[in-house]
Amino acid sequence: MILVDNRVGSKELLGMFPPGRARLARLEFADFAFTGNGPCGLPWLVGVERKTIDDLVNCIASGRLSGSQLEGLVNGYNTVHLVVEGMFKADVDGRLVKWARGKWNSLQGNRVFMLWDVLLFLHTLENVVGVKVWRTMNRAETVDWVVGLHQWWTVKEWEEHHGHEQPHTGNSVEIARHSFERRVAAQLKGVGWERAKEIAGMGVSVGQMVGMEEKEWEGVKGIGKVLAKSIVKELWGIK
Repeated sequence: MILVDNRVGSKELLGMFPPGRARLARLEFADFAFTGNGPCGLPWLVGVERKTIDDLVNCIASGRLSGSQLEGLVNGYNTVHLVVEGMFKADVDGRLVKWARGKWNSLQGNRVFMLWDVLLFLHTLENVVGVKVWRTMNRAETVDWVVGLHQWWTVKEWEEHHGHEQPHTGNSVEIARHSFERRVAAQLKGVGWERAKEIAGMGVSVGQMVGMEEKEWEGVKGIGKVLAKSIVKELWGIK
């Protein structure tokens, strides 16, 4: 079941979902949310934040998305998607314009946005924060995309998805994947991908990571006392 936030800006889309696929609920963060089939049989919380192009530039200008909203999304869901809704492009001088009322219009506001302002912001969300960005033209396409996303996460178990191994050539390919331990370690604040490689190289399981004490973490290359303390607090749920 897809949960749709019951506040203005989200609830209006409920009637556009196929019957029985969605219902209203109060979501502290995200416009849509559901539980899918994650790795190793784990339940996986997926959150989808919807922003029209006007909403997005206002959030960039005010810092609202980059503040508590983004923090809440990343900490509240295992996977976060951002859907940017609306048709937009660069004008001849690079300014951001959107399609409305049959023509291209400049966005209203105190600040002039260039297309690159928006694209660079979105690339940062994808590559640094890990938020998956998708663009749609209108509400109907947004709903179709969310329904398709929910279908992917729920129709099969995680390990049963093999579409990436069957290219049109007819040859099966194996894509090298980093270990589950490295991927989990990389999510810890301050660790990053390279330190996670060192952690995974120790041959410890995720369960063993949780049981490690500060001194043990300090023995990992690139991890000092401050980071070791932070890791232990995060893994042990200490505020």
